[in-house]
Amino acid sequence: MRQWNLDLGHYSNGRFIHTQVHDTMPMTLPHSLTPSSRHRLLGSALVLALAAPFSAAMADGKQAVSEAIQQHMPGIPIDSLEKSPAKGIYELVSNGQIAYVTADGQYLIAGDLIDIENRRNLTQAKQDQQRLSVLEGIADDRKLIYPAEGEKKHAITILTDPTCPFCDKLHKELPKLREAGVEVTYILTPRQGPGSKGFELSSRVQCSEEPKEALELAMVGKSVGGEACKNEVIQQNMDLSSRLGMSGTPYTILPSGTALPGYRPAEVMLEAIRSTSG
Repeated sequence: MRQWNLDLGHYSNGRFIHTQVHDTMPMTLPHSLTPSSRHRLLGSALVLALAAPFSAAMADGKQAVSEAIQQHMPGIPIDSLEKSPAKGIYELVSNGQIAYVTADGQYLIAGDLIDIENRRNLTQAKQDQQRLSVLEGIADDRKLIYPAEGEKKHAITILTDPTCPFCDKLHKELPKLREAGVEVTYILTPRQGPGSKGFELSSRVQCSEEPKEALELAMVGKSVGGEACKNEVIQQNMDLSSRLGMSGTPYTILPSGTALPGYRPAEVMLEAIRSTSG
């Protein structure tokens, strides 16, 4: 069973923290919360909920389960609370994170729901659907779009950081991806957060009259002129990364909504696109 990410935060003192890993993997980030992200408290609250079960007397249907959640995890936003395909279990979605609550309101389950008969991970399918829904709401002025060459067959989104060496490696694979009919959309998401070189550089790139040209310079460590006038946009991108489940950069969302963390050669990316697109 895949481990569920209980902690939604990516910051420590307003900065992303990262460690270097093998070059076929992303830069991974420990998870902690700061005042700027304390509204994303589902993870830590779930831990508390596991230690302090709900009162069974309170739970009688969806409304009662919702009330139990609010009582024991005050302030937790409930994006949705619906009956799951499993009898007696509700699906809870909060800030893009998914967990399950028993119908008696007594237990919360942090993990994946698997349809054994059909060999299908229902939690993963819901997360994929959510990622696509989130991406649909992003304005074009927050994107750097690299069109496919010739017929467009697929479209992917990559959360990238101009100071991340693995992002640069993946960026070098763009010509092959585009030649294969893949449209690539970049969203600048500096892994070290506000105040970092990556944040300022991303803001400069986004602010540039020719952002793609500015990104080319930034990726190879060259100076990018102009003002860092898009801090608000970059912060919005940082907030977006939590809802998409980003754990490091680069972080690719395939056409199916499946997340592919880390650097992969173009051939591997294309195979992943084909296999997850059916």
